[in-house]
Amino acid sequence: MTALTTARTAPLDAVRLSTRFGVAFGVCQIATMIAMSIFVLPHGGPPGLDYERGRAVHDAADLYRAGNYVFMVSGVLLLGFLGAVSTRLRRIETSGTLATVAVAAGAVLAFVWPFAGVLHDVALDTGDSGADLRILAAWDSVAPYSLAFSALPRLFFVGALVLALRHVGTTPWLVRAGNVILVLSAAGTATVVSGAMFPLLALSTLGFELWIVALAVTWLREPTRTGAVEARR
Repeated sequence: MTALTTARTAPLDAVRLSTRFGVAFGVCQIATMIAMSIFVLPHGGPPGLDYERGRAVHDAADLYRAGNYVFMVSGVLLLGFLGAVSTRLRRIETSGTLATVAVAAGAVLAFVWPFAGVLHDVALDTGDSGADLRILAAWDSVAPYSLAFSALPRLFFVGALVLALRHVGTTPWLVRAGNVILVLSAAGTATVVSGAMFPLLALSTLGFELWIVALAVTWLREPTRTGAVEARR
């Protein structure tokens, strides 16, 4: 009876639960991109042939809609991680400045690129309405442009985390990796100007997702590390 009462009254570790969303976000995003590359994007047809590509996308519309949906769901998982980010950063920097910047940027980041899936669904509906199918080929650009836009709030999100991690000083490898992601992300935003910058954008995106997984796993393994650093001060 006592064990049952203790189990019922045990406090919810919301920070740890929120941290798990960081792992889920990174893993699901990477898995979704791999699945899209294997099962969906090859149905788009050859690049550069607008009508043929538009027709191919139209014929595979159901696959694209399913892929867009999974992509949107995996993207917004980042919102669940923001609770842990806010709590951790407020422990490190008590004014709440870094936490506010990180949460605001993370919320924008969680929606900008996944919303490209919504826009692409609109394009698919436009094709179903009898519009010129070449419009579907043109809408291929919504993904890289949205990703380039999302790299802007990513700079603030990763930047706030890097500053906090540097201040604590317990995971210098995460700080170094975060700095690399910041440089690549900044360069990748220029994809809206030149498609030649897309490889850097794609690399920074993959690096960001792996970095979030590494950060979340580190926090899960050492949940009280930040508090211990504060206590020594």
